[in-house]
Amino acid sequence: MHKLLKVTLASALISCGTMGVVANLMTKEAKAVEIITHWVPHEVYGVPGEPDNNGKVFFSGLGAKYMGYPKHENAPPYPGKYSKFWKTLPAYRYYIPDYMYNRDEVRPSNPIKGTFQLEQCIACHSVMTPGIVRDYKKSAHSRAEPSPTGCDTCHGNNHQKLTMPSSKACGTSECHETQYSESGQGGIGSHASCSSFAQVECAWSIERPPGDTAGCTFCHTSSEERCSTCHQRHQFDPKVARKAEQCKTCHWGKDHRDWEAYDIGLHGTVYQVNKWDPKQFDFSKKLADADYVGPTCQYCHMRGGHHNVQRFSTVYTSMGMSMADRGAPIWKEKRDRWASVCDDCHSPRFAKENLQALDESVKDAGLKYRETFKVAEDLVKDGVADPMPKDLCPDWSGQHIWSLKIGAYHDGPEYGGKTGESGEFRMSNCSDIERLCFESVGYFQTYIYKGMAHGSWNDATYSDGSFGMDRWLVNVKQDASQARRLAAIEKKVGITWVPESFWKTGEWLDQLTGPYIVKNHPGKTIFDLCPDPGWLDTHHAPAEEVEYINRKLLELGMKDGKPHHGEGKIDEGARSMGKTH
Repeated sequence: MHKLLKVTLASALISCGTMGVVANLMTKEAKAVEIITHWVPHEVYGVPGEPDNNGKVFFSGLGAKYMGYPKHENAPPYPGKYSKFWKTLPAYRYYIPDYMYNRDEVRPSNPIKGTFQLEQCIACHSVMTPGIVRDYKKSAHSRAEPSPTGCDTCHGNNHQKLTMPSSKACGTSECHETQYSESGQGGIGSHASCSSFAQVECAWSIERPPGDTAGCTFCHTSSEERCSTCHQRHQFDPKVARKAEQCKTCHWGKDHRDWEAYDIGLHGTVYQVNKWDPKQFDFSKKLADADYVGPTCQYCHMRGGHHNVQRFSTVYTSMGMSMADRGAPIWKEKRDRWASVCDDCHSPRFAKENLQALDESVKDAGLKYRETFKVAEDLVKDGVADPMPKDLCPDWSGQHIWSLKIGAYHDGPEYGGKTGESGEFRMSNCSDIERLCFESVGYFQTYIYKGMAHGSWNDATYSDGSFGMDRWLVNVKQDASQARRLAAIEKKVGITWVPESFWKTGEWLDQLTGPYIVKNHPGKTIFDLCPDPGWLDTHHAPAEEVEYINRKLLELGMKDGKPHHGEGKIDEGARSMGKTH
């Protein structure tokens, strides 16, 4: 895995509502069924056809969209293609310390002058912030030899230029260099990129006022920028960081339902009823020596204590929202490594077949997903969606591109935008059908993925998983039917419908990026204003993934997912279980 690129900001504007610049595969061989599935999303969306069991990722069912790092050596002075439109709040400084709190030009003022040593810090803060001192005195830092790791070690001793420690401060050669290096090795979807990618490449984070997405920012920046998010300060007790609950601050909720799925799943139940017994869960042991009666988040995802949570994973699919056949031949190496974690307690066959069940569930969900989107797309193409994109406030790019047309391609003028430009999911100020489409994949399909991955059958099916997608597909069809009937009546009686003005303007709508671009940069789009490649590159996968895909395709005698020289022939009609290479 490549290391996370760290860059330095040139400047920042900190204000509420002001446009600113900030942010930031031991393979165990085991025979098991592999899966071949043909999703043919191109038949629905007109994307050039390829057999889906080539293992490519189909983002939002539309087309292959790979996300990776810039290919040029001189990266921009900010970590993200659109970060100049990412809005900031002063409180963000504590969660993005190196880029906000610790720079002289934005460092918060401090009335205390002078330089101080550890004993002086403790004396004063025993009065000012006694809880911090109590916790520090319980920490291994306070008992370090030959001298304590004290306040001044992490914060400095010049009270006028105190620093807020970031993970970089913990990762020095004298302290936790290995853990810091490991944590930065993950690609897109890991802790190493959840701020610098997910915040400044995400339309609903960019386009909205900062208060609207403050929770997103606090969580995403904390995970990437600060060790203390998991190792609670100021005790920094490893026992705490090894407990599954430590992960649920971030890993729960509608679109990343990890904790709920684990908690009510089989593994979570074993954990909850045994976690109080140190004979069953001895958290004083390092993860490399753990002999738990059941798995925790950390036991599986941080195998042996390694801080790159993506080492035991399959291809990243945007929290389950993207489509990929994880049983495809090219993913076997990663898949076997993932299943090897289960071998501590289960047979290899059991683990592989449960992974197969996960894949089948997600694939079946994908059928509903694409059917739902197709109904919505046809409304737009026929001009009977209410409201149409053209009738709305400008989108995040300053244009009127259909929100569900995602991917760096363009099929026709009815979607808006130019060649290479794309829409982004909108959860607000869009047709109800578009919102239902987003919730179907953003919430319910992820429930299915997370539920099956964590042994939560309830989440996968009953609790808004499979059955939730059923409901939303029915709702979309019902809404579309009514829209078409109403449009037919209006046409017959000669009514020309004029959309209400509240779709175009409003106190909140006027705060969005789209109107700002139209007003302040007439004739321009966000693509014109942010021409640098940034961190999101829709034409290339991360270097490690490119190497892996090319190597596996070569081994399989395939090129671009298609068999060559009579090797690796694929049964074009296969959908369910079947042996592959």
